[in-house]
Amino acid sequence: MHDFIRCRMEPECLLPDRISNLPSSLVQTILTLIPIRDAYRTSILSRNWRHRCVNLPKLEFDDKLLEKSTTSQLSIKCKVVHAIYTVLLLHRGPVLEFSLCVSQLPSCCEIDQIIMHLANNTTVEKFNLVIGLGHSAYKIPSSFFSLKRLTHINLKNCVVHLQSTSFRFERLTSLCFHNVNITNKMLICFISCCPILKSLTLVRSNNVPIGEEKHFVGSDQYSDLVQLFQLLPLIEHLEMNCCPVKVEDKGVIPQSLANKLVHLRALVLHALSFGKEDELRFVILLVTSSPNLKKIKMEMNCSPTEAMSQTAMNLFELQDYSYVKLDHLDELEITNFGDMKPGMDFLKLILAKSSMLKKVRVVINNNISVSDEVKMLRDVLWNPCASVGAQIKFERA
Repeated sequence: MHDFIRCRMEPECLLPDRISNLPSSLVQTILTLIPIRDAYRTSILSRNWRHRCVNLPKLEFDDKLLEKSTTSQLSIKCKVVHAIYTVLLLHRGPVLEFSLCVSQLPSCCEIDQIIMHLANNTTVEKFNLVIGLGHSAYKIPSSFFSLKRLTHINLKNCVVHLQSTSFRFERLTSLCFHNVNITNKMLICFISCCPILKSLTLVRSNNVPIGEEKHFVGSDQYSDLVQLFQLLPLIEHLEMNCCPVKVEDKGVIPQSLANKLVHLRALVLHALSFGKEDELRFVILLVTSSPNLKKIKMEMNCSPTEAMSQTAMNLFELQDYSYVKLDHLDELEITNFGDMKPGMDFLKLILAKSSMLKKVRVVINNNISVSDEVKMLRDVLWNPCASVGAQIKFERA
C-alpha cells in the first residue's frame, strides 16, 4: 500500500516548477502589470512568490478594488482605506509610483495619513490622486510638498492651498490639474517652483462646483496669463481650457509673447468660443508664440445662440499676421467646428502659414446643414495652402 502511494506521488513531485525559479526582475514586472489585489493573491502560487509583493515599486489602487460594489460611501471608504493601509504596512523597500484613482471614494482625512506615510518614504517619483467629488473637495495636505523627488503629478477633484512657498519640485516634468481649485497667485507660485516642467494640463470640467477658490483657467487677469507662460521656458505639451483674458485699456493683449514657447510641440485647447474676442486673442497669442508646434488639437464650444462681437468678426482683417510661421506643424484637428467667420479665418490662417502640414481633420458641428458644410469646404479649398501635401478632411461626429 505504501509503495502504491509512493508511486502515485513521485511523478507529480518530479514535474518541473516553472514559476518558482523565474528571474526576480521578470516576476516584479508581472506583478506590476496586474491589479494590486491580484498581485497579492499570487502568493499562493509558489513559496518563492510568497513575499514578492511586499517590495513592489509601483502601488496602484483603482476602481477594481471595489469589484462592482454598490455599498455606501462609508463602506467604500473603509474598504479602500483598509486595503491601502494593509499594503503600506507590509511593504518593504522604495515606492516609486503611487496611484489612488477610485472614482467613488469621497474626500476623507485618511488620505492625509497615506500621503504623510509616503512623504516619510521620500522615494516617490509619480503621484496620481483621482477621487470622487463627494460633498467637499479633498484639500492636499502640507506633507505632500515634502515629496521632493516627484517627476509626475496628477490631481483630480482636489483643492491646493499653499501655506508656504519654500518647497521646490526640482525634478517635476509633468503636472496635471483636472478640476483642481487653486487661486491664480498660488498657481503661479506652484509652477515657479517647477523649473523643468515639460508637460502642463489645466482642465476644468463645466459646472463642477468644487470649493470657492478660483482656478486659473477661469481667470480674467491678463498679467497672470503672461506670467504663467513666461514660467514655462521648457514646455513641450500644453493642454488647458480656453483662458478668457479681459482686454482693458491698461493692458491690450499682444499678438505674440516676448519670450516665445520654442519647445512647445503639442497644444490642446478645450471649449473655445471664437465668437468672444478675448478667447480668440488668447488662441492667437498661443499659436503665434509657438513657432515649433507639431500638433494643434482644439475643441470648439459652438452655441447657435452665442453673440459674436464685431471685433472678433473682423479680427483677422484688423491685424497683420505676415510674421507668423508654423514651419513644423504637421497635424491640425478641430472638433465641434461651426460656421462662424472667425473660426474659418483661423483655419485659413493656419493653412496659409504651415508649409509642412500633412493632416487636417475638421469635425463639423451637427447643427451645420449639409449645404453649409459644402460651402465651408469649398471656401477652405479655394484659399491658399502653404503645404502641397496637406490632406484636408471634413467630417461629422
